[in-house]
Amino acid sequence: MENNLFETVKADLNPRLEIVLRDLLPGGRVLGREYVCASTGGGSGDSCKTSLKTGVGSDFATGEKWGDIIALTALVMNCGQEEAARFLADEYHIDVDTPRKPMRRPRPRAVAKGAKPDKTAFVPVMPIPDSAPDFPEQYRTGPHWCYHDADGMELCYTFRLDKPDGSKDFVPLCFGQDAAGNHQWVAMTPTAPRPLYGLDRLAKAAPDAPILLVEGEKTADGAQTLFPDHVCMTWMGGGNATGKADFSPLAGRSVTIWPDNDAPGMKAAAGLVDLLHKVNTREVTVVFPPDCLPKKWDVADPAPDGFDPRLECDKAMEREEFLRAVRLRYGETGLGATVLELLAGAEDDFDLAPWPKLSGQALPGFVGEFVDLATRDSEADPAAVLATLHVRFGAEVYGFAKDKGPFIQVGEDAHPPRLFAVICGNSAKARKGTSRKPVKRLFGRDLLESAELAALNLPPPARESGGPLSSGEGLAYPLRDNAQDDGSGLARDAGDKRLCIVDEELASGLTCTKREGNTLSMAVRTFWDGGEYAPLTKNSPMLVTGAHICILTHITTAELAALFSAVNMLNGFGNRFLWICAKRQKYVANPEPMPLAEITTMQRQLWRLVAQAQRLGEVPLTADAREYWTAIYPELARDNTGKIGPIVNRAEAQAKRLALVYALLDGQTAIATRHIESALAFWKYAHDSAAVIFGGRAVDPVEKKILAVLEAGPCSATELGAALSRHLTRDKMQSVIGHLEAANRIAVSRQSSGGRPKTILTLL
Repeated sequence: MENNLFETVKADLNPRLEIVLRDLLPGGRVLGREYVCASTGGGSGDSCKTSLKTGVGSDFATGEKWGDIIALTALVMNCGQEEAARFLADEYHIDVDTPRKPMRRPRPRAVAKGAKPDKTAFVPVMPIPDSAPDFPEQYRTGPHWCYHDADGMELCYTFRLDKPDGSKDFVPLCFGQDAAGNHQWVAMTPTAPRPLYGLDRLAKAAPDAPILLVEGEKTADGAQTLFPDHVCMTWMGGGNATGKADFSPLAGRSVTIWPDNDAPGMKAAAGLVDLLHKVNTREVTVVFPPDCLPKKWDVADPAPDGFDPRLECDKAMEREEFLRAVRLRYGETGLGATVLELLAGAEDDFDLAPWPKLSGQALPGFVGEFVDLATRDSEADPAAVLATLHVRFGAEVYGFAKDKGPFIQVGEDAHPPRLFAVICGNSAKARKGTSRKPVKRLFGRDLLESAELAALNLPPPARESGGPLSSGEGLAYPLRDNAQDDGSGLARDAGDKRLCIVDEELASGLTCTKREGNTLSMAVRTFWDGGEYAPLTKNSPMLVTGAHICILTHITTAELAALFSAVNMLNGFGNRFLWICAKRQKYVANPEPMPLAEITTMQRQLWRLVAQAQRLGEVPLTADAREYWTAIYPELARDNTGKIGPIVNRAEAQAKRLALVYALLDGQTAIATRHIESALAFWKYAHDSAAVIFGGRAVDPVEKKILAVLEAGPCSATELGAALSRHLTRDKMQSVIGHLEAANRIAVSRQSSGGRPKTILTLL
């Protein structure tokens, strides 16, 4: 009868061995004609193999062998073969001739109390079988998070254990089998690649639902409440364990990473971008936590007043832009060695823009002497001092009377020395404000003798305003026609429309530009181009003619990332400004004021230069300078592509205005070649600063790849897509090709071939 029991069970189960093996050895997989797993405890691996045709198998790691499914069941359940056969008959509803005893699945062999598991030979079993015993006692009361597979089956856990000293430990817990066949819970992470937390959420979500990847299970749960339209997930083991996680379920998805607000969190986020690209995610961006958040803040923490985390995902950055923001916030001294290595490696891998270098050519004569004096015993950045000097000088020398002062003629347009500049750096550490004070001291008149001042016959100093920038009307109001006395007590010419705005909070102005109906962006563009402002308003119309406004303003990188809109990037607002990177150049514990004798000499020289410049009208180029300008103009006027293209696409006009300022500060009445060279040196610093500040290279990486392909000769759009391994979407490739065609970098033609015309691309 016993033989009849065995034969009946085997005959019934052989056609469905795969089902039985998956139940008996969970976590394995079918490989060819065998079921493969880690051991007789199941789990992912290759040591244990069983034939799907006969049930014959062996575990190469232990040397155990079995001749059929009954023998394997007896081995796994630690029981006799008859008991195993009866269990299988009962479990899979097989009719046998012998009476069956009621049976229950035997519990796995447990480790004796107090025995320490051998983790080196431990094999986790995933999913966790129903027969697993309860958690060890020390884990039964603490908060815990369960990792599930896509079917909702339990895989493993993370527990939080509260220590007596108030600190917390996060402990992973797996169920599995050791080398001796003992089944138990062990405080260890699963073998790599490890499952993600939230796979069950991912399986239930829409195929195009975006992913929000955060650090920590508690953070993922908190984020899910804030972002119900996202699938909020995390990995096991913290920031240093990203490389051991299995991110393949995220293939084809759009992923946003929100790091913890500290340097290790930033490092983990940067590494995650690389890992996610390798599994062919559709898009990966990173949220750069703004300055208002406390250190180590994550999405599960209470938000500061006025901060809405839900708005930040729309401002997420690509990796290169994110890394630049990290470097600007933390500086070289605020980052750990591992993060610095990551940033250095990223520059090699991703062609990140290096911090700009200010050439000595940008600091000739009087200009260089003053910048040296201003920074000698100060932490101010020379480039910030230089930008402040140029803007303030340009405001002083033109517009003291209607259309009076030096200008350079460009076609039908007169360009006075009208400059707008933004100094951008990391909060107070960049010493942006420190760069203003030496220039303010220089433009005082307190060190001049009254007779000397009278001899210069200077008009009153240009008006100064500390801002903040708020609206077009607010910008125009002080310079409106028919305005009454400005309240300064100075006798000004009726046509004196000079105004130098030194606003240390551009963030306020950018916030205003986002309000419906705000005219600040339009007014800034109008006043850079000329001095006329006449908005068509129904109430209280205002007319401004002959205005000469120069603007110097400051902002932090984080504020800029949060507030500078795509509209301001593209509508010409951004390229009216010179963007200047600034950081603390050195540590000066006890800064000293500029020596009185030296600043007195500088102040006297400045006002002599101002008086001379104010007597000029059109300032021409010398013959040599005109020839030099003709040679460099095509490259300077070239339409820049890539992310910073819209920001630097006014290079020729900016360079000419800078050349005019350099000539005037040199005491000359014509622009020489050396003045253009100085202007180009300063423009290069501004151009390179824009690449750092806006996180974009002069050439988009996709554009770079397309141009490289076309260097080999013309090709069709289909051939181009194949050459790029079809990693680009059709819309992305069309967009880049259209931009390159508009910039005269490539030619696009249509070639008839009897059927649908081919699109042919040719490098120009």
